[in-house]
Amino acid sequence: MTADVAIEAAAADSKSPPKFSVVAYTGGAMTLNGWDLPVVVDLTGMEPGKSLVANLDHDSSKRVGNVTAADIAESTLTLTGTASAATESRREVVESSAGGFVWQASIEARPEAIQEVESGKTVTVNGQTFTGPLYVAAKSTLKGFAFVSHGADDNTTVTIAATAGKKTKEKSKMTPTPEQKTWIEAMGFDVDELSADQVSGLLANYEGKPAKPAKKTTLADGIEARRVEAERVEAITEYALNACEKRPRDIDAIKLLAEDAIESKWGVDKFRLELLERGAPGAATIWAGSRGDDRLTNRVLEAAVCVTGRLEDVEKRFDDQTLQAAHDRFPHGISLNQLILLGAQSNGYRNDYGTQVTVEAQRAAFGMTAPNMIQAGGFSTLSIANVVSNVANKFLMRGWNSVDSTILRIAGIRAVRDFKTITTVSLTGDMQFKKVGPNGEIKHGAISDLTYTNKADTYASMLAITRTDYINDDLSALTSVPQRLGRGGALKLNDIGWTAFLDNSSFFASGNSNVNTGVANMTTGGLAATETIFMDQTDPDGKPLGVMPAILLVPTPLKSAAHGLMSSERLIDGTATGTQGDGNVWRGRFTVESSPYMSNSSYTGYSAAAWYMLANPAEMPVLEIVALNGRVEPVVETADADFNVLGVQMRGYSDVGVSKQEYRGGVRADGGAS
Repeated sequence: MTADVAIEAAAADSKSPPKFSVVAYTGGAMTLNGWDLPVVVDLTGMEPGKSLVANLDHDSSKRVGNVTAADIAESTLTLTGTASAATESRREVVESSAGGFVWQASIEARPEAIQEVESGKTVTVNGQTFTGPLYVAAKSTLKGFAFVSHGADDNTTVTIAATAGKKTKEKSKMTPTPEQKTWIEAMGFDVDELSADQVSGLLANYEGKPAKPAKKTTLADGIEARRVEAERVEAITEYALNACEKRPRDIDAIKLLAEDAIESKWGVDKFRLELLERGAPGAATIWAGSRGDDRLTNRVLEAAVCVTGRLEDVEKRFDDQTLQAAHDRFPHGISLNQLILLGAQSNGYRNDYGTQVTVEAQRAAFGMTAPNMIQAGGFSTLSIANVVSNVANKFLMRGWNSVDSTILRIAGIRAVRDFKTITTVSLTGDMQFKKVGPNGEIKHGAISDLTYTNKADTYASMLAITRTDYINDDLSALTSVPQRLGRGGALKLNDIGWTAFLDNSSFFASGNSNVNTGVANMTTGGLAATETIFMDQTDPDGKPLGVMPAILLVPTPLKSAAHGLMSSERLIDGTATGTQGDGNVWRGRFTVESSPYMSNSSYTGYSAAAWYMLANPAEMPVLEIVALNGRVEPVVETADADFNVLGVQMRGYSDVGVSKQEYRGGVRADGGAS
């Protein structure tokens, strides 16, 4: 439902609201949050909406004014309007502009038709030629624009006219073109800090005209200049000290910014604005881009979190430069709120409610914007979603490695591409080479009819970083949650793996000639008897299998005995008769593997006495693990919570399957009579 809005005209003696003129878009490709490719908005397909609104930082609650006219040309979108809203945001925009702050514009448009330009292909839009990959918003509806400090289209400009009736003694300053501004800055000047006369003189030089001769400096002028400079430095220092008192966690960053301000000849008002932009005082702890902070990258943030979370071997995971940058930036460690708010600010978020993460800050940190909206508000060099995901997968491995991993060492591991059932033909069969006859004919071997199947399935769980974690500013939530998910993935693999392996009464059976029910205890006699059975196994043609045993798999109660047999130089066997040597013939013969799962009564086929002699799983696996794309370890991903919920979910999942394979690859010894 729409209706005209009537506003009474102001009294004749009142001040009119200031007007603004905005070059909001110059037709180029923009890198936008939430879009995986650059975006070009086709101005020929853009239609203005019924009500065009100007706000601050794409926040609809921070109204600045209305757009009264939209000039959509072939390659430029120009908007004019009035800063008419009675809000604090309007005051900030107008007064900041009057103080010399340079705003840029960021359009808000709803795409109606999107075309994807493939890599290498070209397209001409807005009078410019672009090469893919990129998106073209062929049709769109203009909703308005936002005043931002950094736009995705860096060529945008904003001009705000002085309020009617306002008197000023200062000469109107000329606005340099982008080329002129680049020329001036190349000489070491900050255009925003120059007076109108200084700008005029420099531009005259740019045009080749002689500048007016500068007034000769007198002693009084020099003393006055030093007094003004001392007052400037004192004012910045005092303001910085007050900020440090309110935000002790950001002392280092505030110090760097104050030094930058003093060295760069900023006025105290610009310093205050920079403090507000960067998050202190009275705003969120969000710092990026300050002098000395230019090394703040995703990798540095990952290192800071890993160091704070005491990840093992952190020096092997990051280079010295990255670790040093993390230490310099976060000498006392990084907090959960600090991490999230850093990401929020890098996406243009500004907040006046302290150091606590809000829903809005969380949205900004993870790049969440209004659905189907193009917000050309610059792009971030930081991706908190990637940082959280990378850190989570590192700490996931701590949990994964904390669980018994014997199953991985006794099973063959095979990569699969999908979740379909796969069929494997037995390695045994009529594959012995045959003599080639005089005519050179090579005879075909017969592949075994024995086949095995396996299939990968997805196993998953979800945990969350909650509002309580934010309130407690608990970074361990970011490290312990993925650690628990990693442990959960390992427990699940063990569960399905040992379930498949231990339920083996029809697999290790007398008909398969792979069981030892005679002398089968963990002694030299039991080893000899079991090895004999293993070595006597034959292929389908009745010939020796030719595979050597490599692993002793034993339950926990037999672990010490097995290690004793495999490591002792000499053995004392009081039961032996006849001639015997004094050396241990079993020393180093097999690798000992042991797992508590083998004697756990939760699993069918468990036993505290039975043990196994197995072939190397790479040669003839008794057990096979299939994993999607070969990754057995689980993966952790961040899953944003509901749009209005404070909290971030993490999901861990594994795509694996386990199945018994070659029965000839092992022998089960029942442990003997006891």
